[in-house]
Amino acid sequence: MSVVHQVIAGAAPGDAVTMQALRLGELLTAWGFENAILADHVHPAMSGRVSRLRGAADPRLGAGPLIVRYSIWADSIAAALATRTPRAIVYHNVTPGSLLGAANPDVGALCDIGRAHLPDLTGRADVFIADSHFNARDLHEVGIERVEVVPLLLGAIAAPPARLEARAPSILTVGRIAPNKRIEDVIRIGVALDRTGTPTPVTIVGAADAFERYRAALDGLVRDLDAAHVRFAGRVSDAELEAAFAEASVYCCMSVHEGFCAPLVEAMQHGLPIVARSAGAVPETVGAAGLVLDDDDPYVFAEAVREVSANERLRATLHEASVAQLARFAPDLVADRLRAVLAPVLDGER
Repeated sequence: MSVVHQVIAGAAPGDAVTMQALRLGELLTAWGFENAILADHVHPAMSGRVSRLRGAADPRLGAGPLIVRYSIWADSIAAALATRTPRAIVYHNVTPGSLLGAANPDVGALCDIGRAHLPDLTGRADVFIADSHFNARDLHEVGIERVEVVPLLLGAIAAPPARLEARAPSILTVGRIAPNKRIEDVIRIGVALDRTGTPTPVTIVGAADAFERYRAALDGLVRDLDAAHVRFAGRVSDAELEAAFAEASVYCCMSVHEGFCAPLVEAMQHGLPIVARSAGAVPETVGAAGLVLDDDDPYVFAEAVREVSANERLRATLHEASVAQLARFAPDLVADRLRAVLAPVLDGER
């Protein structure tokens, strides 16, 4: 039996695409398939779990089925697409370079190249998978008619705690510190609450790897607005993340482009109600488990945060909705769906 290889652009701790590859690798092993993950760039922390691709001529690319995770353009992606082996393409979405601004022009350029190559994917895979209907639309728009929508593979999902009691507002946001996440808008919501008589802690969890300029601009904004209650926690341990979820009254997402947004599901798992901007896949990931607003005014979002924190009936309604929404992402359900849609690529290898 040949080896199933997953191909990603780069592997790093905390990276969503890396985590998806690792989780699918565990499933492939459980299903009886020998498998490995290949990437152009491998963070030292991933050594032993992900192997570096040795160029386009790497013989492993032709040694068996490929599962290509498409989220940015990279040499590894180009090499994988050039093979003739059975192939699945998992489309995680590619952030438009324009949304990254001048924070990292090199990354923005690779994103734009990745989006420009989307039409070239037509006919290049036996199976196309998208982790949201929002992502699937990108593929439909370039002529790929059949796209299987399968949510992200997430960790074990337990019944969320019922955190129904009214609380003083306290905002949490989690994820990569990047311009499309619009962290500045989260900061402005906290400032709007401060200025309307409700001092509100804002905790921002996540690293700014590759976007240090953006992080510096956010530090400048905090100083300019005298946003004394804003705290950048950086990359945190699991225990520190658990504590951050426990201390917050509301999870806030102001991103303008998301292909799925796994931290929204984490918030639901922790019983934390959500206030979010309606953008990308956010509405379908949140469902009825939060207030998803088509607005840009920080004072509108500030009022939503205040209401969700104080209104116990609303918190109960959102909690009930989160239980139903989390059922859609149950790991066993997603695993069974993945096994079924990957069958055309995998089953010839038994």
